[in-house]
This record gives sequence, C-alpha cells and structure tokens, in this order.
Amino acid sequence: MSAKIIAVANMKGGVGKTATVVSLAEALAASGYRVLVIDLDAQANASICLAGDAVLARLMERRATIEGFLEDQLLGKKTMAFADCIRSNVSNVSHRDQQLVISLLPSSPELRRLEYKIIHDLTQRKMSWSDIINGMSAVMSVQLTKARRHFDFILIDCAPGISVLTEVSIRLADLVIVPTIADYLSTFGLQTFCITLSDRGLAENVKKPAHSPHVLITRRRQVTIHTQTAEQLRNETTKNAPAFEVFRTEIPETVTIADALSQIGKFAIFSQKWGPVVVPLLSHLVHEIEEVLNVHSP
Repeated sequence: MSAKIIAVANMKGGVGKTATVVSLAEALAASGYRVLVIDLDAQANASICLAGDAVLARLMERRATIEGFLEDQLLGKKTMAFADCIRSNVSNVSHRDQQLVISLLPSSPELRRLEYKIIHDLTQRKMSWSDIINGMSAVMSVQLTKARRHFDFILIDCAPGISVLTEVSIRLADLVIVPTIADYLSTFGLQTFCITLSDRGLAENVKKPAHSPHVLITRRRQVTIHTQTAEQLRNETTKNAPAFEVFRTEIPETVTIADALSQIGKFAIFSQKWGPVVVPLLSHLVHEIEEVLNVHSP
C-alpha cells in the first residue's frame, strides 16, 4: 500500500511527542508494517532513541539529515533526495524473531539554525510567508510521494509549536496525532491548536485534512485531576463541531517508557523493551489508527 503519513504535533513540549513517535514506530513495525520516521525536531530525540549517538554522529558528519536535504533543495544545488539521507533498518529491536523494519530520516541541532536561515534568505528574495510554506510543501510533497512507495507508515516527529516545518508536515499528513497530558496546563489552548489543524482553521486554498486531529492522552496517572481532564477531553467529541477526536487508548506514566527511551541499545526484544503494561496498549493504539485510516494489517 501507499504509506500513510502521521504527523505527531503539539504546541507544548514535554507532553510525550517523541515517546509517542518511537513507541508507535516500533509497535507498527511489530505488527508487520514498514515504517519511516522523519525527525523534524532540532532536539533530535527521536533520532537518538532510534539510531543511538554513534550512528547519528556519523549521519550528521555526512550531512545525511533532514537539514542537509533542505539546505541542498532550498538554498543549494538541488542534488539530494530523501533516499540519500534515510538510514534503513535502524532498529536493533526484534519481535517474534524478526527485526523491526524501521528507517530513519534524522535531525540534528543544526535544524533550528537552518530553518532561520531559510526563512531569512527566502524573505530577502521577497518571498512571503505563504510562498515559503508553499515552496517547502512542494519540495517535501515530491519526496514523500517517492517515499510512500517503500513504506506503509511515515511518522513525523514535529517540534513544539508551529514552525514552518511543522505547518508543512500538518498540511501533508493523513492524520495528526496530538499527545497531551490530562491536566490543566497541558490542555490549555489545546482546542484552539486543534482547530488550526482542522478544515475550520485553514485557508480556502489549503488542502483540507481527511481526518480530524486525534488527541492521545499520555503520562496518565490515576489521580483526580487526570480523570476529570480526560473526561472533559472526551466530552469534546459530543459537540456538534468537535475540534478533535480522542483515542480510546491512554498511555500511562510509567518508568518503563522512560527506561525504553533512555537505555538505548539495551533492549533486543520489543516486549521486553516496552513491558507487559505498555505493549497491549500500543497494540490497541495501532488498531485504532488502522480503523481511522482504513488500513488492514499486513
């Protein structure tokens, strides 16, 4: 099948975006899907978690990163393609004696500087913000169309907030997942953010999303404030024009996830890495995503 593109985004940091991308990538791969992760966050946490420091350092040295590609395409000689920057079979984790099929288009801290440089240089050429967005969307769309042929899912880890790259990713995605913690500060502004992702928040000439943004409750604790806030989030779907849908699956706050992300290279088996509590939840989340995107297991 042609790959489905999922952007994982939120205005706020620290709500579990990278944890969602890494765990979902491995859960999808454990279900038999071919997965590409594109890291568009200058913190490069998804890149580190999947590739490790040593491999990422070599990729950065060769400029085989998303910023290397973008600099070539937008400010350089236009000789590079996604394929030049994608690291295949990046995961060392297996499931049922099969290596997880995950590839990575990595990021690095240089991405932040490059994004500023692109905006500066293109505005100096009298390009408007809309021109920059449309131009970058065109470049990314061509490459994603090519990548779709080789993968089943493409997951994009977006930086917090709405940067140029995040806006482009949202425009091109089949589904936007918005991880959030079920508390007041984390959900403040969530509705407004999701409206900007939906057809109600887009200009007339912008492609309308096929699906509403889907909120994923993360770091869930069995405390009153989380229970009340989760209920309020789910009540959104009862409105006439809801700003978002909410996944039935909730990801708990557990040391297992922190260990899985921090002890890179330690876990060789998917079920050991994510543990007996989280693995079934990831399986449920995969099934929900299949339902939303009308995808059938391989």
